Amino acid sequence: MNVSTVDELAFCSNDTCQDVQLMSFAVFLYVFRTAVIILTVCGNLLVIISISHFKQLHTPTNFLILSLATADMMVGVTVLPIQLIHSGLCMQMNRVFCYFYQLCSFHFTFLSIYNVSLISLDRLYALSYPFQYSNNVTFKLVSTIICLNWSTSFCYNLAFIYFNGPGTVLCLGECNLVVSGLWASIDLFFVFILPCSVILLSYMKIFVMVRKHAKSINLARGKHTSGNAKNGECAPKASERKAATTLGILVIVFVACLLPYFLSVVFSDSIPGTLLMQLLEGTVLVLYLNSAINPIIYALFYPWFRKCSKLILMLKIFNPDSSLVDVLTRSG
Repeated sequence: MNVSTVDELAFCSNDTCQDVQLMSFAVFLYVFRTAVIILTVCGNLLVIISISHFKQLHTPTNFLILSLATADMMVGVTVLPIQLIHSGLCMQMNRVFCYFYQLCSFHFTFLSIYNVSLISLDRLYALSYPFQYSNNVTFKLVSTIICLNWSTSFCYNLAFIYFNGPGTVLCLGECNLVVSGLWASIDLFFVFILPCSVILLSYMKIFVMVRKHAKSINLARGKHTSGNAKNGECAPKASERKAATTLGILVIVFVACLLPYFLSVVFSDSIPGTLLMQLLEGTVLVLYLNSAINPIIYALFYPWFRKCSKLILMLKIFNPDSSLVDVLTRSG
């Protein structure tokens, strides 16, 4: 009798311990997801305000970064909060809301992927044709490309959801698309293989060019030891190497966030149903995490972003002529 009582108490104690551990893990997930949402929205909002407000940052490349930050911020405004609610509640919804959720998810992810590929192409062209760049890459051209990117993404993902839409939806957990084999192949090519190939090939060419520039600088230093030669040739190439390094980190982090999700999709047929749902949920979270990481990369590697963030947080952007402040020099 005493032994069974002890065993029963031990069993209850183990159950209680497991409940506490599950509760603690659930609270941790809620806090983590909330922190990701706040970081995604606030970080990208700082990028948007910086590029929009300070006239010195009005360049074609920064307009592409502005488009990327806008898409990333919208992930934090629309997609991540719904996922936060879904993690603990079965939120009742109709088919229209489910379509809206899926469209936002696919549309802003598509935009982020293609914005990064456009940024890599822009940097490659700037390094390949430095003298023609300012004449050929104009604000009108970049604005047109950005508008085409947003409109193409919207139309493609609207068609994708229309032909692969869910049936009767009662719970957010059931708001999943049943994608046919043809559409899965099309989506894999246009959303992952094509843009990631452009990104990787562009960065490989940039890396080769920067290495070639570095070798030419070393040769120039060996032949010309005057201070003019050093100051005239070394400074621009150093900035190019730094820009290439920053782009490389952005690309590596970006591909690392995308790869787990698309690998899960590719090998979904060989993964059991329950495990597949858990795996997709985790990899989708990693995919959206990239939207929060991009502003951190800007803060670490772009001095202008740190300076602009300081001015914004100190509310100095409301001062007269604050848009004309020099944010590109390190001093001040």
